[in-house]
Amino acid sequence: MLLCGLAWGSTQLLSKLIVSAGHHPVGISFTGTVLGAVALAAIVLVRGQRLPLQRRHLIFYAICGLTGTALPHVLGYTGMQHLPVGVMSIVIAMVPIMTYLGAVLIRMEQIEPVRSLGLVFGAAAVLLLVVPDASLPDPEKAAWLVLPVLTSLCYTIENIYIAKAQPRDIDPMQTMCGLFWAALLLLLPAVFFTGEVMVLGAFDLAEMSLIAMTACHVGAYAGFVWLISRAGPVFAAQVGYIVTLAGVFLGIIVLGEQNSVWVWGSLALMMVGLALVQPRERT
Repeated sequence: MLLCGLAWGSTQLLSKLIVSAGHHPVGISFTGTVLGAVALAAIVLVRGQRLPLQRRHLIFYAICGLTGTALPHVLGYTGMQHLPVGVMSIVIAMVPIMTYLGAVLIRMEQIEPVRSLGLVFGAAAVLLLVVPDASLPDPEKAAWLVLPVLTSLCYTIENIYIAKAQPRDIDPMQTMCGLFWAALLLLLPAVFFTGEVMVLGAFDLAEMSLIAMTACHVGAYAGFVWLISRAGPVFAAQVGYIVTLAGVFLGIIVLGEQNSVWVWGSLALMMVGLALVQPRERT
């Protein structure tokens, strides 16, 4: 969980470096997905495995590819164009809180008063970024906060879907490979419509950041899917602790981001919310 969180936290910074170079979110998503899909296919082949392609597998890959890669990546890169790394990291931390809510709604988890209070703190953390005019460096960009919220919702749906529907005859690496190729196909219409592709060749800071980000994402994602299959979606989503803190402090250290007192307050509330929503030990 620690390794997944650190890797994912660094992707927020790497994303900012890429979008700051002027690349389009669709182009970044497509090229990054191509890199991930090829790398994962190679890993599956080296392991002597094949990718099951029965109807139930294809449906599973498609839903996970849409909710876990294609859609949240485009939304996330678009949001990163307008919001600081630290703010994006805080809002993305809503994933475990929203996962608990979703798990309760579909009766995978029981309602617990203490954990439910975490939902309140999570919502308050987001409101603290939206309501005060001085919370963001540019108050006019507060509306863009809806994008990381939607990104979190996508990951929440994927978390619960994997826990409920992952076929028993595929392992996490095969799952990753299948959903990346599905996401690649799902992104093709957006690429055709926008005409945007991030072509590699110059290997400048943005391109090297994309390669590094893909490596971090694939590694963290594989570990995350493994966590979900072994410990359930709510526990696995606790990587949000590390992702959030890594994202906030990397934004400060590398990019010199200066957060207002409202942003620090939001971070504190989010950490409390994550602590409250964490599942308690069971017999």
